Amino acid sequence: MRVNHNMKILYLDIETAPTQCYSWSLWPKFINPDDIVKSGYTLCWAAMWEGDRNVDFSSVQEGETKMLERLHALLDGADAVVHYNGTKFDIPTINREFVRHGMEPPSHYHQIDLIKTVRKQFRFESNKLDHVCKRLGLGGKVKHKGMSLWYGCMEGDAPSWKQMERYNKRDVKILRKLYKHLLPWIHNHPNVGMYIDDPRNPVCTNCGSQNVVKKGTQYNTKTTSYDRYKCNSCGTPMRARLQSKTTSPNVLIRTK
Repeated sequence: MRVNHNMKILYLDIETAPTQCYSWSLWPKFINPDDIVKSGYTLCWAAMWEGDRNVDFSSVQEGETKMLERLHALLDGADAVVHYNGTKFDIPTINREFVRHGMEPPSHYHQIDLIKTVRKQFRFESNKLDHVCKRLGLGGKVKHKGMSLWYGCMEGDAPSWKQMERYNKRDVKILRKLYKHLLPWIHNHPNVGMYIDDPRNPVCTNCGSQNVVKKGTQYNTKTTSYDRYKCNSCGTPMRARLQSKTTSPNVLIRTK
């Protein structure tokens, strides 16, 4: 049986405009910052709270400041943010926009970057979100016309913006599906048990379910052992935080 927990989980994806610059070659090894005509910026974002059905969307069409303020409010209220390659791209890009607009950092939130799990735990032919989700039978991204979609949005083309909104929202929906699918594989997931008020029984660290059973003993070193558990709801393997018992005096360790 799954119990409710108070961790606020936000699924997030952003889309950005490319940097525009001058170049003497189609294959430049380096572009001098002085050759930048217009720096890249955040075009739009889509986000969804765990437990909600609707995906929120905001873009520069409603004003860059308003778009960022809405995003800042979401991050400020989140306990954990699920994204795909967001540790290197989405979050640093968002932070750059915040500091450019004189905003303070949002309150602390955990980052659950699913691309890290995909790279560490599996060997897919490609680690792109679209490919991984299709291989797992979760559906794929919205098909679009390529970079011309971004160019159209940058020029204010209404049909392009309509497709971009569908594209951005779809990414968040399949991101949520992927998170649910990979949940037992996610190492270092923030412990949702910490967000449950006075749990009377052991709960799953990843999903919060009380449907947890003991699965033998785990020996971490030559002298320590822990009770091992498994969540019957999501499949997450776990161990007890404290040692299960002291080691038998008959168990020897090698001296230096």
